Amino acid sequence: MGSGRVIVLNGTTSAGKSTLARALQRDLATRGEPWLVIALDDFFARSPRDWFQIGGHVGAHAEAGMVFAMVDGRIERRVGPFGRTVLAGYRAAVAGMARAGLDVIVDEVLLSAEDWEGWLVELAGLDVRWVAVELPLETTLQRERDRADRVVGMAAAQFDVVHSFPTYDARVDTGRLTPEEAAAAILR
Repeated sequence: MGSGRVIVLNGTTSAGKSTLARALQRDLATRGEPWLVIALDDFFARSPRDWFQIGGHVGAHAEAGMVFAMVDGRIERRVGPFGRTVLAGYRAAVAGMARAGLDVIVDEVLLSAEDWEGWLVELAGLDVRWVAVELPLETTLQRERDRADRVVGMAAAQFDVVHSFPTYDARVDTGRLTPEEAAAAILR
């Protein structure tokens, strides 16, 4: 089997990436194309909680993993050795699946030049499309406040940096488009 394709949906938390990924997956399935949806959250959910600090949870080894801490009224991300390894493993897993012939939709929040460079290395030689999942800041913040599973402040911290690195093949505004309309726009 040849190399699979990769669509990376990049945007802040609460921008609608997960909902869009599922709509895109459904649309592609109607065309007879089975695509996997993968997110970094899939990897962190399977990692030991003691290596993370987020919201009210402070793990004993968080500095070695990943810390989301409030600093001067904004959430700051710090990544330790275990956290960098998880990020590298996530990117390698996506690339490995594509190289094995699977098509993959990635739900991503790109927050650093180091992360971007990691993606460039892992995805080199593959058919990759980067999609900016955009939403006005106020709408993003409202969605974040409305959802019980979000750390308030995360979207604001990500908003100015998340689109700094990729050159995009497509952009969708999930405040103006339904998930189905956004999926159709991406496929066009």
